Amino acid sequence: MSTSGKVVALLVALFTIFGIYYFQRNIVGERSLTGLTPTKETEYIIDADTANEVDDLFAIIGAIARDDRGKTGPRLAGLTAAQFHTSPLASNRSAEESQVINEQLAQLMGRPQLRTLVGTNRPLESLSQPRKSPAAAFIAERASRATPSNKLQVFVLGPCTNVASAILLDPELASVIHVRYLGFWYDPATGTYDKDEFNTGNDPIALNYLLDNPALEFTVMTATTSESLQFTREELDTQLPANHRLTNYLKNRWDTYDRWWTEEDPTKRQWTMWDVASLEAWFEPQWATLEKVYAPEQNFTRKIGIYTAIEADSMKATYWEVVRAALETME
Repeated sequence: MSTSGKVVALLVALFTIFGIYYFQRNIVGERSLTGLTPTKETEYIIDADTANEVDDLFAIIGAIARDDRGKTGPRLAGLTAAQFHTSPLASNRSAEESQVINEQLAQLMGRPQLRTLVGTNRPLESLSQPRKSPAAAFIAERASRATPSNKLQVFVLGPCTNVASAILLDPELASVIHVRYLGFWYDPATGTYDKDEFNTGNDPIALNYLLDNPALEFTVMTATTSESLQFTREELDTQLPANHRLTNYLKNRWDTYDRWWTEEDPTKRQWTMWDVASLEAWFEPQWATLEKVYAPEQNFTRKIGIYTAIEADSMKATYWEVVRAALETME
């Protein structure tokens, strides 16, 4: 091949590569590198409104089951308890109710030394008044050890009150925190958002503050995507060791919790595991599709991570396998 022919071939190859990149970034959606499997240097916190529902318990148990204190995988630094004041079942001490269950789960999983800290019982009222709490202080303390290249991962399974307060107390922490939020609805086909969703409604000021912070990395497991992950009551009976103290605890919670928001499935044959999807998509990124898309149009113009699809059956099978193995080891 002549020199000119080689040049033409090289240019064609470069244009082809550029075309593929442009298509993926601007048409399909920019893939996020933050979806890669976390490493043993990664530290994370789970901030959950645990007393509000059932799925929070399963998400926390799945995380503790995987945690080997940073020997081979990410290190779970602790659990922080969130409020859920808009629930008709909530008292004025909803975060403290979540704290009680977090402590019980740590005990039942053989991790009594795992840090559990209570958050505020109220949402933000303004950005000039962060809600100080042990949870917000703990998030800030762990974030102070992080770096922009190795950020503290904060999984927000309820409202964003605690992590927003931590950043309001020290705005420089935004650059070393990656918030992974479970909330709102999103249509990948149209790119439209719907914030009329329970977690969002429990502190919209906090959520919008985080979305409007360009220094903060923000990834969302949407309610739209995660609702495809369903566990059945029969699976709870068959997938975990019978009569294990944790199995019995989960059965009791499942059977006695009043699912107030729907009259469908009155026998509670199955349960949507919204929060489990958020954690498992990070642990097992091969079962999830993560894209970079623009934030809601009413918020700061920037791109955030959105999980647009999950392989629910594979995610569920992996979850049961990991938790079952952990409980069998404890017996």
